[in-house]
Amino acid sequence: MSTEKEQVKGKTRCVIISGAPHCVPFTKQSTDYVIACDHGYDHACRLQIHPDLLLGDFDSCLTKPDASIPVLTVPAEKDDTDTLLAARHGLSLGFSEFLFLGATGGRIDHFWANCSVCAFLSRQGARCEMRDKTYTLYTFSHGSLILPPKPHAVLSVYSFCDVSYGVTLRGVKYPLDNYTMTNHFPIGVSNEFTECPAEISLTSGLLMVFVSTL
Repeated sequence: MSTEKEQVKGKTRCVIISGAPHCVPFTKQSTDYVIACDHGYDHACRLQIHPDLLLGDFDSCLTKPDASIPVLTVPAEKDDTDTLLAARHGLSLGFSEFLFLGATGGRIDHFWANCSVCAFLSRQGARCEMRDKTYTLYTFSHGSLILPPKPHAVLSVYSFCDVSYGVTLRGVKYPLDNYTMTNHFPIGVSNEFTECPAEISLTSGLLMVFVSTL
């Protein structure tokens, strides 16, 4: 029987489906490794997504797990959320790219906890994307993020730590060059795309980028 690490060979992205209300449609790619967290399995079944792993304390899952899917059961009383445990598991398998579905809506404290999970992953060098029906959120701690032009969308960039250095925004209506961005002054809110791809970069720190269609 092959090990889990052997099963993820050739897969480049870890997709984590959580149990928050806003879970958008998604097509699983051959290079995706999907972890469904507790009630996230209900979302996966509704969207006809076959997870590679089920993880959680299963205090909110309504669907009987498919016997063919491996299950990692965790205690109900713990410090880490199910989503954070899934993120840690993805890291242990060697993933550095993560996509979160079903991580928004409902309780705002749960949403903020999921944002913190993205921050944790990006501090480990990973890049994260969180999708909602109205926006996409990205977090990263090094290099550049390049986004294609999106007419009528709102682009907001925040420091998700005390200070992010060398923040540069190009291809947007309100550019920045080598800016020192703090988490107590929202200078990056409500920017706009131009006809060029938007490039967001930093030299150190942690950025959270929102692209909203509201």
